[in-house]
Amino acid sequence: MKKFLLTFLCALFCICGIAQSEKTYTEPLVVVVDGESSEPQDASVTVVNNDDGTINFVLKNFILSMDDSNMPVGNIAVENMPVTKGEDGLDHISYSGNIFIQPGDLEGVDEWYGPMISALITDENGNPTGIPVVLSGKMNDEKLFVTIDIELAGQVIHVQLGTDDFTTGKVYTEPLVVTVDGESSEPQDATVTVVSNDDGTINFVLKNFILSMGDSNMPVGNIVVENLPVTKGEDGLDYISYNGNIFIQPGDLAGVDEWYGPMISSLITDEDGNPTGIPVVLSGKMNDEKLFVTIDIELAGQVIHVQLGTDDFITTKVGDVNADGDITIADGVAVLNAMAGEEVPGNADVNNDGDITIADFVAVLNLMAEQ
Repeated sequence: MKKFLLTFLCALFCICGIAQSEKTYTEPLVVVVDGESSEPQDASVTVVNNDDGTINFVLKNFILSMDDSNMPVGNIAVENMPVTKGEDGLDHISYSGNIFIQPGDLEGVDEWYGPMISALITDENGNPTGIPVVLSGKMNDEKLFVTIDIELAGQVIHVQLGTDDFTTGKVYTEPLVVTVDGESSEPQDATVTVVSNDDGTINFVLKNFILSMGDSNMPVGNIVVENLPVTKGEDGLDYISYNGNIFIQPGDLAGVDEWYGPMISSLITDEDGNPTGIPVVLSGKMNDEKLFVTIDIELAGQVIHVQLGTDDFITTKVGDVNADGDITIADGVAVLNAMAGEEVPGNADVNNDGDITIADFVAVLNLMAEQ
């Protein structure tokens, strides 16, 4: 019985592991042949993580649709493609070689032309070589963008899956509350993206902001503030602030045809008639887990106060590495432990230079002396 249970658990573990390593993306697919593009159609791509730095890529049941003609091609599968992490935080893939297109399994399709053409392409000795394919792309957990050039019967078919409009950076989901004339809206979840510019500044993006008060909704657009300086507070949080004008950008929410923010942005001008954008005052703070920001937006003579998140951070003072509320020699020991690779509750980079070294131990001793 024990052996049976052990075998069952091992099998279950393997099944769960396979399920966790497989990701399915649904993206718009566009085909270009001789400069003529097809209408976008949804396509499903499966990416299997092999846990060795490679993936298997499968585009199932690819049908070449141009105008009123449809040619069932089949399954385009490329195995063991290396994955590299880019500076943009995305996973990048590329392949150039030959593949054997496999038959699809779409109901109602009796003949797939890809496998037949794959078998007809041979080398000088008559051995099948498969179809030349050039693939490149990038992806994250949410979306995928891939281009595939397939040479079929002397014709290059260019396939584009998804769109190259990734938003990289740290994504926060926080409750958003709008206050106008002392009246506040109900909290609604909003997504904010913070992109680090690696020069001490960030780009702040609140996408698809809709002003909702009672039963009325006004689509405003994307609130974007670039190159915001970041300062590290004594509480260990990153602080940002901005006071100036911005041009609100159109959102991309399905079903919204008109965004009022860009229109109002262009109507506000200086004395010479030049558009100045919308006055905005922003201030906030954040860590890796959460964000709290307030934004005052002046729209059509009305100040709209937007609050993102709540100001209930759990913080520790600089030097309190073990997070017990005091700076003692125990915090110095915690720094040494962090240098050895152990996890500590607080921030062991006491001098905030990006590394945990003996200098942080000395910084703790200095802070103890200053108490």
